[in-house]
Amino acid sequence: MFSKLCAGLLIAGAMLTSAVRGQYAGEIRGTVVDGLSGEPLAGVAVLLGKSSTGAATNAAGEFRLAAKDPADSLLIRRIGYEPARLALAELSGNAAIRLIPTSLLFHEVTVTAKRRAALAADNPAPVAAIALAEPRLLTKQNLGEALAQMQSLLVKEYGGLSGLKTVTLRGASEGQVLVLLDGFRLNNPQGGWVDLNLLPTLSVSRMEVMRSGASAQYGSEAVGGIVHIHTLAPAARFTPQAEYTLGSYGTGAARMRWSQQFGKFSGALAVGQLRTAGDYPTGLATRPRLENNRLEKWDFYGRADYAISPQVRVRAFHQYLDSDRAVAGSLSFPSPGARQTDANHLSGVLFTAQQGAHLNLNLQGSWHHLEQDYRNPDPFFPIASRHRVEVAEVLLHNRSRFRAADLLYGLELAHARIKSTDLRQPRRDQRSAFVQGEWRWQRVHAKSATSLTLIPALRYDDYSDAGHRTSPKLSLVWKWERTFVLSWHASTGKSFRVPSMNDLFWPSGPYTAGNPNLRPETGTQFDGGVLLQAVTGAGHWQFAMDAFHTRLQNLISWIPDENFRFSPQNIAAARITGWEPALHWRAPDEQVQVRLAYTRLHAVDDSEDPAVRDRRLLYRPDHKFDALLSFEVAELNCSVSYQIVSRRFVRQDNSRSLPGYRLVDLSTARRLNLKNDYYLYLAGAVNNLFDRRIQVIEDYPAAGREFRLTLGVSR
Repeated sequence: MFSKLCAGLLIAGAMLTSAVRGQYAGEIRGTVVDGLSGEPLAGVAVLLGKSSTGAATNAAGEFRLAAKDPADSLLIRRIGYEPARLALAELSGNAAIRLIPTSLLFHEVTVTAKRRAALAADNPAPVAAIALAEPRLLTKQNLGEALAQMQSLLVKEYGGLSGLKTVTLRGASEGQVLVLLDGFRLNNPQGGWVDLNLLPTLSVSRMEVMRSGASAQYGSEAVGGIVHIHTLAPAARFTPQAEYTLGSYGTGAARMRWSQQFGKFSGALAVGQLRTAGDYPTGLATRPRLENNRLEKWDFYGRADYAISPQVRVRAFHQYLDSDRAVAGSLSFPSPGARQTDANHLSGVLFTAQQGAHLNLNLQGSWHHLEQDYRNPDPFFPIASRHRVEVAEVLLHNRSRFRAADLLYGLELAHARIKSTDLRQPRRDQRSAFVQGEWRWQRVHAKSATSLTLIPALRYDDYSDAGHRTSPKLSLVWKWERTFVLSWHASTGKSFRVPSMNDLFWPSGPYTAGNPNLRPETGTQFDGGVLLQAVTGAGHWQFAMDAFHTRLQNLISWIPDENFRFSPQNIAAARITGWEPALHWRAPDEQVQVRLAYTRLHAVDDSEDPAVRDRRLLYRPDHKFDALLSFEVAELNCSVSYQIVSRRFVRQDNSRSLPGYRLVDLSTARRLNLKNDYYLYLAGAVNNLFDRRIQVIEDYPAAGREFRLTLGVSR
């Protein structure tokens, strides 16, 4: 009996060995994904344990390799992730292998540069991300404040919490920076820019800032770069949050949000209200405090998601912003009785479907409605302006993944119309098509991996009132992974921006006048950089060095004449160059981190006329330095930020400039855990610690020292 049992076991073992050998003798296939996001990971080294030979995953995270010994194992590794070792006997079919990130510093995933998820070392352009949940940002009241310390980005401020806030990037004007909300365009055809003062923080999870021209992927406005705002995704369980902020100059803000999942449905809501008197000191004896600078603002954000299946999803959202502000005007031309109201509606629907490697469909549509009323009962030049802007947009794109390539292609349609008391009733139609490829070559060695990625992109835009433009771009990314990551990227391309309706048709008045003869801006850009990421006993390190060169034709700039009357003009040519070193260090225990970022900018008129050649462009500082120190002591999170901005020229002939300034901000936050995963948080901040009297924009003083305190409860 015993001999029969042994014989049976031997036969069964032989059959199992034969089956395993049959499964692995040919080819092993699998997919490697991020353990947190589920996104496929490209460039992961997959090695056979005995021979140390192997392959690297492609753009879809897939790998194939031959294995002859069923007793062998696979070693899967990538910097920033815990390595995984699996016996071949553990694999079945097309195995899905999940890697867990070890360093969030290297795990920062962004989507703007490639229009899909990618790590910093794989991006063809520098992209910096900022999470709104950072303790130092808990007292910020709008997205303009949250972005103020991003590299190469300057927030133009026109009056504290009450005034307009726009951004410039790498010397590009506010109309040359594209702002997206979950992929939906926020720039409207009337002004071309976005007032970040109206955009609240509570409904936003993070923001990405891409520093590179991207007209080949996104079209007009993406000359200097992109600010991409990502809203909160619904939580899997009931997650409420409520907070109140109290601040200097009569500031008070209440905000609430909620999210939850119900089976295949999930949703999120956020509401908020802010009030401020805005009567901060100006530093002038004749006008000691800023008058007529109050603001009352309400905001609402609602989102609903429905999972038809794991591969098919639908999302709908609506954002409503309403503000009533008193407009103080400039110091030279105050407007003590002026008032402006804004109502901003943005509704969108997003449909996504995935099936296999060749169908990753994204269909989205949006409707953007803006209303603005401005009234100034000036006894000499009374103004009563009323504007209505409506923009409808549809975008369709699909991604097809191949073994060594990734192809993205799509169409965009947009229609805009404006009803205004000042402008002619203009309309604009846009038809666009784009394609972007990505080819990746990889080699995996026993202790290192090398990859080279080629990313060509081409976009065609046709405007009903500005003609058509073709925007090409070519990018290269080379990456070497060992115990560290070293990557190099370079790109060149063309960009453009069509004039806004305000540029063209703003009525002639005592202070401003439009120019219907403006031509579209066009530009050629070159940029490149090096990124080094390493983990040592002293912590996690990331060093980046980027450089850029942009030459613009017909640059649109609002230029004052001798009577301070501003009007847009085409500068024949402009040249913008610069370089950007940055260092980010995080301690091994994640308790301390340091960020240093410097921008050297040289933005000049490049016309052939020797009388104006090499004159500095307006409001482009030569130097900007940002430093941030964050540390945790006794469960108290503290941050110190330091910023230097050099002088900015404010006259076209460079006869006048605003002095540079230095700002120091302090913040601290504490979290107290309660029952059932609820917690209280208390955050405090001192902005402009040394009470500097500065003007980012001429005749618009910024607030001095400001105190804020936020108390909230969440889960």
